[in-house]
Amino acid sequence: MENVIFPFPLIREGQKEFMEDVKHAVEGGNILIAHAPTGIGKTAAVLAPALQYAVENEKTVFFLTSKRSQHKIAIDTLRLIKERAKRNFVVVDVISKQSMCPRAVSIYREFYSLFSEFCRSEQKNKRCHYFMKRDEEALRRIRESIMHVEELYSWCTTRGICPYKAALEVAESADVLVCDYNYLFSADISERVLEKVDRDLEEIIIIIDEAHNLPDRIRNNLSSELRMSNVTEAARGLKHTNREMYANLMELESIFTKLTMKAGKTKKEEMNVAKDFLVEEMEKVLRRRIEALSYDDFVNSLRSIAEGFETSKVNKDELFQRNVLGVADFLASWRTSEKCFRIFSLSHKENPSLHFKLLDPSVISEPIFARAHSTIMMSGTLCPTEMYADVLGIGVASNWIKGKEIVLREYKSPFPKKNRLIVVTKELTTKYTKRGEEMYRKVAEKIGEVAKYVRGGVAVFFPSYALLKSISVYLPEGVRRRAIVERREMKKDEKNRLYETLKNGNEGILLAVLGGSLSEGMDYESNMLKAIIVVGLPLGPPTLEVKTVEGYYIGKYGAEKGKLYGYLYPAITKVMQAAGRGIRSEHDRCIVILMDYRFAQFPYKNCFPSDYDMIVTDGAEEYCRKFFK
Repeated sequence: MENVIFPFPLIREGQKEFMEDVKHAVEGGNILIAHAPTGIGKTAAVLAPALQYAVENEKTVFFLTSKRSQHKIAIDTLRLIKERAKRNFVVVDVISKQSMCPRAVSIYREFYSLFSEFCRSEQKNKRCHYFMKRDEEALRRIRESIMHVEELYSWCTTRGICPYKAALEVAESADVLVCDYNYLFSADISERVLEKVDRDLEEIIIIIDEAHNLPDRIRNNLSSELRMSNVTEAARGLKHTNREMYANLMELESIFTKLTMKAGKTKKEEMNVAKDFLVEEMEKVLRRRIEALSYDDFVNSLRSIAEGFETSKVNKDELFQRNVLGVADFLASWRTSEKCFRIFSLSHKENPSLHFKLLDPSVISEPIFARAHSTIMMSGTLCPTEMYADVLGIGVASNWIKGKEIVLREYKSPFPKKNRLIVVTKELTTKYTKRGEEMYRKVAEKIGEVAKYVRGGVAVFFPSYALLKSISVYLPEGVRRRAIVERREMKKDEKNRLYETLKNGNEGILLAVLGGSLSEGMDYESNMLKAIIVVGLPLGPPTLEVKTVEGYYIGKYGAEKGKLYGYLYPAITKVMQAAGRGIRSEHDRCIVILMDYRFAQFPYKNCFPSDYDMIVTDGAEEYCRKFFK
């Protein structure tokens, strides 16, 4: 396929087909959902035809990604395209407003509502010199250079201007905007961004990188949790300064007590809660006060207390501010009109919680895909493509996506099959009915036997921290000596240090959990992982949340699809993400050992892509020995 702006001299196997499908999608205003394995060169293959069409037809490409590392890959690819094509186009890399603010303290990054009020007030009262200053030379440099967001931030702050404001000013004339999912899939953010860049959705080509993350990201944007301890601490901080609000918060705490008693009668740890229950109970209390408040007035009063915190002479405690804001944000979000499940949980008996989460991400995504000029979704684990089409509202049953062709594609891996071996162990499992000391000993022993033959780094991924702990105590001394262990409470920088230790050690064995940043977000370069062991199926415990989501999809798609969409496929996606950490280029070699016999059985086996050739054996260590010999 000839493409004058493709950044490399050769087009890889599989890349050509993908590029032709992208070209067809953007030219026809259609939607492409692409399961494209690692190594196919997704970023270059999607950006080259999409950018060329955008430049020639006055469209803007929104390259959406969920991780900062993927921003860098996109920007580096666009630089190569510009260098090779000798063509001028404008690219802006941007992250959240509060993350780009030189004056934002840590709590602003956690609570956007607080940052937003701070930013609005500083602009209105002309107290922010970054916002007030305009620098045409700085803007010209951003237009002419393709900058990583860190470079843009550094350049703007050195010049004394607001990095976010400058980025969006240049974005008005940009051909490509590299940004987070929230820039289009969070309603309050997307509306402001589209207005600032002066674009309608119909003028936008959407590219969604690592698109398997999108359904959960949309759900999580409309989800929140409130623990009783947060309410108690917020009330305690107001006891001597605002008796009225203190009393209101104590009444909110009493609602938790009432729900605890109700749950106790049913002898269940979880129960559904109606949206109106919390609102009506709070409004009963608020009407009885000397100065009657509505539910919304109560929320706004809490926010005002938190926003006035900096100038207050009492309660100079950031934890208090976090608790007050946490209560306010939760109560405001609780009233969403979107279809959410709402649950009261006694899983921590001394500290019960309320939480809610969006049931159906398609209510947010479907109208966006319907209006956008075209959309390309891509990931190495976007399998099955049919499920993602259904869950995001662009499947066969969609009522919105009229006039658009929906193309589902599964591309083959370009890597030599001999470089990746997938082995399933026969007797081992983490099935609930089989768990116990005997099984844990067997799993630990098999990990030790395999590790003896691996020349290089090993990653062992477990379904949970509890299983990691239960099995790791039985690991042989040789494995424990090489072990690098992820802990639940670790922060991002601590996990990065684990990665560096593994990278520098060559013979390290990483023990981590499925679904976390070490099994999904981290890019293990230079074939540093020679073996990946996945211990068990990461099926969620049968919580009320899991049952509710599964029940919703059964009601929408029928029993078979409902169970697959709500329960099985999300677990297999975590496994595929972890298994994909080993091979990142055509020269890498890695053995993947799935330690649970269920992986080779129906329906689990059918959840994997067609190129997952599994060997079922009792002697995984022997296959490992031969693989490295």
